[in-house]
Amino acid sequence: MSFPDHDRSRRTFLLGSLGVAGALVVGWTLLPPRQRLHASPPINWPAHQYPLNGWLSVAADGRVTVMLAKSEMGQGVMTSLAMLVAEELDVPLSSIDLMQAPLRAIYGDTSMAADGLPFHPDDQGLVKRGAQWMSRKLMRELGLMVTGGSSSIKDSWLPMREAGAAARARLVAAAARGWGVPETECSTAEGRVSHGSGRSVSYGELAPSAAAIGDVPYAVKPISEFKLIGTPAARLDVPAKLNGSARFGMDVRLEGMRYAVLAMCPVIGCCRQTFRRGSSDGTECGWFRCG
Repeated sequence: MSFPDHDRSRRTFLLGSLGVAGALVVGWTLLPPRQRLHASPPINWPAHQYPLNGWLSVAADGRVTVMLAKSEMGQGVMTSLAMLVAEELDVPLSSIDLMQAPLRAIYGDTSMAADGLPFHPDDQGLVKRGAQWMSRKLMRELGLMVTGGSSSIKDSWLPMREAGAAARARLVAAAARGWGVPETECSTAEGRVSHGSGRSVSYGELAPSAAAIGDVPYAVKPISEFKLIGTPAARLDVPAKLNGSARFGMDVRLEGMRYAVLAMCPVIGCCRQTFRRGSSDGTECGWFRCG
């Protein structure tokens, strides 16, 4: 049985396209997921801040500014996410300042899509795990910033801890190089790096040199070493909400900003009856805006 040339050409094109698409999918799958530590393009941090990665910076006075990539909607993420960084960085929670994150791919949520796949919650099979892995990898590429689905802690648990751990490692490396001692002989606590010889230096003093040396190897703490995570903490967002200094969406004022409001007809069914009668301005019901 023979096929016309145009059928043969179309079949060759379809099979070739499928082969190329399959090769691209396989190649993309084999690539490691995109990193979630450094932002591109770089963040415009406040003045006198020394960024140690895309999530946090340290000021000369030791204050730590942490990017908040989730929306605080009463669920307490301003406090709980700050605790993740403070734990790994070994700083008091009171020394953390929060800054709403700009649009960057590293802040994108990777958990909501994976949790929303149509699998039974008790299913722990290979197919589900593979689909979730692919979903998270795809969401890393898209970098969609979203808050919802009870995913804030789940999604931020590792990247924010890694950000704190990576920053702590850079600060320790800066202190060790300045003292000419091995990094393994240094320890951190309460926003300071200390050495067994009695020498100690604050994070604020180390911030400029730590920001200049680049990334160094790091590791997050084991759960057994947690001192802050899992303990009660006063919510960081409460004082500003009590004294009125907190800014909400309705507080935004831009130059030349105009306001709009939806004017509703005060009579039930009036607009529907007016349009049925052919009136376009609503004068029959005495409400000129309803048309």
